[in-house]
Amino acid sequence: MEEPESRTVSSILKWSVILKRVIAGILMAMMFLVVGVVTLQIVWAFISAMLPGHTLSTGLVMPEAQMIAILGLFLTVLIALELIETVEVYFRRNSIHVEIVVLVAIIALARKVILIDLEKYTPQVMAGLGFLVLALGSTYFLVKRAGAPDN
Repeated sequence: MEEPESRTVSSILKWSVILKRVIAGILMAMMFLVVGVVTLQIVWAFISAMLPGHTLSTGLVMPEAQMIAILGLFLTVLIALELIETVEVYFRRNSIHVEIVVLVAIIALARKVILIDLEKYTPQVMAGLGFLVLALGSTYFLVKRAGAPDN
């Protein structure tokens, strides 16, 4: 017979999988909507530029800053979903999955790079971020190449 603690963990994991799928589905639908809106903006800007006497129109429906902010929110949720995955693996195996932790770090760094205000940071900070990108990319490569038993 299964221990009560084991049943509780199984129940938590079952609900976690269901909720992650629902959240991922909602995010995917919203991302398709954003991509659709941006595509229509590009088509509209192109058509406007082709008409005589018109210039390229930008920011028709969604300004660039707003699109980047939305992308930042999507990436934040993606980071949270990956952290949930780390906790799930811990519940299943009583160990931390190194690959997932490195992926969370890569996604967090990618979010920072995408959202960064280039005017706000010094070249040294930008070089540091570049070094972090290389270091995390190398780490991920080595973890995958090692064929860790976590796979």
